[in-house]
Amino acid sequence: MQLKYISWLPAMIVMVVIFYFSSKPAEDSSKSSECIAEEFLEVYENITDQQFSGSVRDEKIGIINHIVRKGAHISEYALLALTLAFHFFVWRKKIIKVCAYAAGIGIFYAATDEFHQLFVSGRGGQIRDVLIDSIGVALGILIFLFILRIGKALSKPRPLSKIE
Repeated sequence: MQLKYISWLPAMIVMVVIFYFSSKPAEDSSKSSECIAEEFLEVYENITDQQFSGSVRDEKIGIINHIVRKGAHISEYALLALTLAFHFFVWRKKIIKVCAYAAGIGIFYAATDEFHQLFVSGRGGQIRDVLIDSIGVALGILIFLFILRIGKALSKPRPLSKIE
């Protein structure tokens, strides 16, 4: 089977994963990212030989948890934009169209995902999250363009060095 006909699969898989994470009730979602935040804090404590306890520890975990959650938004939408750009590139679209289509679909999906969260227990749709997701989309497109540039540089024939 030609790559052209299955190039949409990576983007669809990313969309399904995003939908799955967005379908988790707020409490479950928070517990998942809180575990990661606790791990980050433990690593920090081990590196600095500084131990936090009580309300100070809870506050630090809350801050780290917020960063982890927003970082996840950016990461998953960067991956979505990257996979969408790959799909349109395989279909031989001009680079400007590749970027425009990937950005448009990525941001549209972010908006529909936030709308979907209005119906999930304890969650809500946030315009701020669509903006954060849009940053991820832009990052994904920049990564895609960077990869293309590296590919072009590597595929250029290099002149033989002169033997003296």
